[in-house]
Amino acid sequence: MIPAAGRLRGATLPAAGVRGRLSGLIQTRSGYPRPPGARAPRRGWALAAAALVAALWTALALMAREGVPGGWELTARLFAVALPLTWVGVWAVLVLASRRSRPMLYRGIATTLSVLLVLLVLELPAALGLLHWTILFRRATGEGTDYGTAYVYDAELSFRRIPGLSWTGRPQSDVEQGSGLPRTATEPITFTYDRWGYRNAVEMERADVVLLGDSYVEGWYVSDEQTVAARLSALLDRPVAGLGVAGYGTLQALRVLRGDALERRPRAVVWFFFEGNDLYDDQTFENYLLAEPPGEEETIPHPDGLAAAHGWSERSFAVNAVRYLRRWAHPLVPNRSRWWALLPGRTGPEARIDFADYAAVPWRKYEADRWATARAAFEEGRAFARAEGISLAFVYVPIKYRVYWRLVELPPESPMETWRPWRELPRLFRDFCAAERAPCLDLTRPFQRAARAGAEVYARTDTHWSPEGHALAAAEVADLLAKIDRLWEDREPGTPRTP
Repeated sequence: MIPAAGRLRGATLPAAGVRGRLSGLIQTRSGYPRPPGARAPRRGWALAAAALVAALWTALALMAREGVPGGWELTARLFAVALPLTWVGVWAVLVLASRRSRPMLYRGIATTLSVLLVLLVLELPAALGLLHWTILFRRATGEGTDYGTAYVYDAELSFRRIPGLSWTGRPQSDVEQGSGLPRTATEPITFTYDRWGYRNAVEMERADVVLLGDSYVEGWYVSDEQTVAARLSALLDRPVAGLGVAGYGTLQALRVLRGDALERRPRAVVWFFFEGNDLYDDQTFENYLLAEPPGEEETIPHPDGLAAAHGWSERSFAVNAVRYLRRWAHPLVPNRSRWWALLPGRTGPEARIDFADYAAVPWRKYEADRWATARAAFEEGRAFARAEGISLAFVYVPIKYRVYWRLVELPPESPMETWRPWRELPRLFRDFCAAERAPCLDLTRPFQRAARAGAEVYARTDTHWSPEGHALAAAEVADLLAKIDRLWEDREPGTPRTP
């Protein structure tokens, strides 16, 4: 028989062996000794890290939806910060939840360093000016050529469109691009420029009618066949050349009149004046004339236009990647245009319509001085056209808000509540027309009448005319030219042809 003491002592031996085997098992499975119960606190930290990541994106989503003052800019900045924080948070969750936390930590560090190395490789060509990621992103997503940079330097005009450029795509509207909103264009838009850099699908060395102006004449956000020049040509059954270029003011339009317009020997020239920024574009052109001329390398035409002169931040892969991620994250963290209102439908629901902040600027002495410069350009152009036997008419292009401001309903606490379109500029334009006895057309009332009737004369998400707006502008200009023709028919023999 085994003594009782021996039985008791012997009974404890197997228990000790079991504990030893369990300790060895834990050490074998984890790779290093870990005391029992250590996983519970780490699991809690992992859940806390996951909760912090979720809370970060929830806060961003709520901020984007609440519409707090300055929320758009703040959300955009926080979105860029949230991306690296999310990366760190996800790896923290993986490390804390892993059975082999130390190898997982090493894996996270190695992956992060690899990503940073890839970013460095992608950024280096942009930093050296060898690669422009904005252009590559636009081509990859089917947006087409960068409309804002498709220019080349010009000694007389400062810049003009890339001659012979043609592209098709579904670009963002100007409001969508400025606010990071997803594209709403459903149909591709075709842009075709002639060998002089003007938007004409057909080369025209001669034209009966020439149109001068900026992006409204050039036709941003509509296709070639929908521009006011194309519509007017169809109405008159005559060649109409559109010589408008986005960004041109009255001083540049005057030079176009004296040069490219005159070379086409037109019967009539129609000069479109956009109240939103033509005055300021004149200031920009005057600054160009005072600056040193561009160097020889800058004047060499580049396939991508003035995009080649962009800085690193505009060419950057990281900046463009964040921009596109921000747009693609719209369902989770929605973007908003800064200035919008609701347009009640005549037969359907309200439509949201976006604006630019032109009407937020008050009329000041600066604007009055800029108008004096614009009027002097009009007078010089009028005298030049009269001497050349060309009829010159002027068209006032209103900002979108002037057309819609009495029709829309503003959201609560909208900054647009203080906006008022200028009263002075339309009056000054009318005074000029009366003093010069020049044929003039103010598109404000025709566009307001059409908008009240339910026509969509401006694109909802863009500050420019819709195809319907271009058609209306062409019809109004055709009526104006018809009146000029009647004046020609009624003139006394031997009198000048220009009314």
